[in-house]
Amino acid sequence: MRRLIFLAVPIVAASLQACGEDVAAPVAAAPVTTSRPRAVADAGVVEARAQYVYSYNALGKRDPFRNMTVDTPREGDNKQPDIDCNEPLCRFDVDDLKVVAVISGDANPLAMLEDPGQVGHIVHRNTKVGKQGGKVTAIERDCLVVTSYIAGADGKAQANKVKMCIKPDEKLQEPVDLLLGK
Repeated sequence: MRRLIFLAVPIVAASLQACGEDVAAPVAAAPVTTSRPRAVADAGVVEARAQYVYSYNALGKRDPFRNMTVDTPREGDNKQPDIDCNEPLCRFDVDDLKVVAVISGDANPLAMLEDPGQVGHIVHRNTKVGKQGGKVTAIERDCLVVTSYIAGADGKAQANKVKMCIKPDEKLQEPVDLLLGK
C-alpha cells in the first residue's frame, strides 16, 4: 500500500504539469500515521489551554490597598466592629472632632477636621466620619453637616444630622482704639 502512494504522487504531479498547471513537486512524502489528523490535534491543544483559566481568590489575604496603620481585629479577638469603615476619622466620635477650615464656592468643596490628637484630616462630601457610621452630606460656608442613620423604636432608620461649624477663637483681644487708648 505504501509503495502505491509513493508511486502515485509523482505520476499525478507529472500529469498535472503536462496539463499546463504549475504544481510544485513534493520534496518528500509524509509518512502515513494512524493518529488523529493535525487539525484535530491542534484543536486539542487549544481546548487544553482554554481549560486552565486563572481566577484570583482573595479569601484569607489582606487587601493591598488598605491602610496598614488602621488597627484590624485579629482572629482571636471577639470584638466585631459596629460599622465597616477603614478611614481614620471613624475611630473618633463626631463630638470629639473640630472643624478647622472650610473651602467652599467650588463644585467640590473641602473641609479640614482636627482630631483630639491635633492631626488634620481633609474631608469631601460622602467621606465617612464618626463611630456611628456618619457621612459628610453637605459642606456649607462655615459649617459641614454629618448625617448618620440610627434605628428608631419602630425599627426604621432615622437620619441624625449633626451640624459642625467653625468655632471662633476665644483668645482674641478686643480691638484697641489707638487715638483714645481704649
